[in-house]
Amino acid sequence: MRLANPAWRRITILALLAWIAAASVWTFRTVRGDAFDPGSINMKAPEFSSDTRWLNTDKPLSLAALRGHVVLLDFWTYCCINCLHTLPRLAELERAYAGQPVLVIGVHSGKFDQEHNDERVREAIAKYDVRHPVAMDDDFTIWNAYSVHSWPTLILVDPSGKIADTFSGEPEPGQLEKIVGRMLDDARKAGTLAKAPAFAPKAPVISTDFLRFPGKVLALDGRLFIADTGHHRVLIADKNGKVSAAFGTGQTGFKDGPAAEAQFNEPQGLALNGNVLYVADRSNHAIRALDLSKEKVTTIAGAGKKGSWSSGGGAARETDLRSPWDLSLREGGLDIAMAGSHQIWRLSFTDGKIAPLAGSGAENIIDGSFSRSAFAQPSGLWFDGDYLFVADSETSAVRILDPKEERVGTLVGTGLFDFGMKDGTGRAAQLQHPIGIAGKGDLVYVADSFNNAIRIIDLAKDALVTTLKIGGVGPLKEPQGLSVDGDTLYVADTNNHRIVAVNLKTNEAKLVALKMETRPR
Repeated sequence: MRLANPAWRRITILALLAWIAAASVWTFRTVRGDAFDPGSINMKAPEFSSDTRWLNTDKPLSLAALRGHVVLLDFWTYCCINCLHTLPRLAELERAYAGQPVLVIGVHSGKFDQEHNDERVREAIAKYDVRHPVAMDDDFTIWNAYSVHSWPTLILVDPSGKIADTFSGEPEPGQLEKIVGRMLDDARKAGTLAKAPAFAPKAPVISTDFLRFPGKVLALDGRLFIADTGHHRVLIADKNGKVSAAFGTGQTGFKDGPAAEAQFNEPQGLALNGNVLYVADRSNHAIRALDLSKEKVTTIAGAGKKGSWSSGGGAARETDLRSPWDLSLREGGLDIAMAGSHQIWRLSFTDGKIAPLAGSGAENIIDGSFSRSAFAQPSGLWFDGDYLFVADSETSAVRILDPKEERVGTLVGTGLFDFGMKDGTGRAAQLQHPIGIAGKGDLVYVADSFNNAIRIIDLAKDALVTTLKIGGVGPLKEPQGLSVDGDTLYVADTNNHRIVAVNLKTNEAKLVALKMETRPR
């Protein structure tokens, strides 16, 4: 039951958070091999095991068969924002040396249980347009053979089969091209370079679905606003699915202007303020404003370039952002889930400034004051009028911000490597990489993405977590966006490429049959 008196509700939630904090002991663990030995440079690169499972290639690969090539091993896991930031740099390298003996090999050493599923990784390969072979490294055999200790790690193997260089973290634009260019020149001079590449990059998969990996959905004022993430566009429809407007050409880009000419790059979070729809343009590292009456797009924050993790903010249009994933409208501005810097940011409409609101930038789960607190890839926001709720993906947690007290607490979740599928109260429950969040009254709905489920947190029952049993539409696949309108929960069922409407009185669901409205000429 929702508390009628907001003051009493505030006292109840603060008491609940204090109880959870007192009962919790935060732990930090990491998956690692031994620290990389600098003496390993110029040693023979360890060969892949013969039982390695390969995706995105028609045959198994071996380093022995790739002699004469420059090989770049990318140790990644598809949940990781730093790994996602690395993929565009790898694509630039592949374009720069297309037709030459250069090969990127993704080594997918999955963090979460869901990331050991071949089909889910294939979907991630399609979602992020990965065109190179991917080795499945579920048991960290390749990881340990190369003494990797963090995601992402890049290791270069020269044409003679020796390790030439290794580094961790996100490469800067052009960095890889320069290094690989020197390696190719050296190999040509030495006569060790292959005459032609041994692997042809996979062509992108063309989607025939109306939606492609929709990330977020917003139900408001009788309309549905949909981030059609994989098609790089934003759709506006009625509740029956009739689409009245589409913003974006459908091609990746960064361009303001009329709806039919504007371009986005993996749009995600949505927030509506009157006749303006705000969009978190994730891979453009920008916030866009869609004027729904004029059908025009403008950029209000960011400039299309990934910012520094240590940015302190500034004038919104002059500040580079890091993967804004979700938005929430609150009191004269936007709260932003800045997944790439592990923080919650704030954009003020009053002065046009943007800056971190909460989170030190450390990737962790730490409660307390806004400045002391830490998040881990926050990807979903919901403001209930008093508190800001956060789906904190990498800690499999749900966090809560009190804007008045400027403090952060945790409802569910205990650590970066603590996850599962378990109902229960507070920290006794477990989620797995939640991305979306919404609510109504004392019920908070969570898109528990890697559990392929919707979870419910009952604030009136000491943060009791249960699982929503949905009928009528078949299993969900990595749902990432939620919105509640009346007695209906709208779900962006991301990997099923669909929007699902759940009747919260019966738990029965139906598909929203999207179709373009035919306008008179």
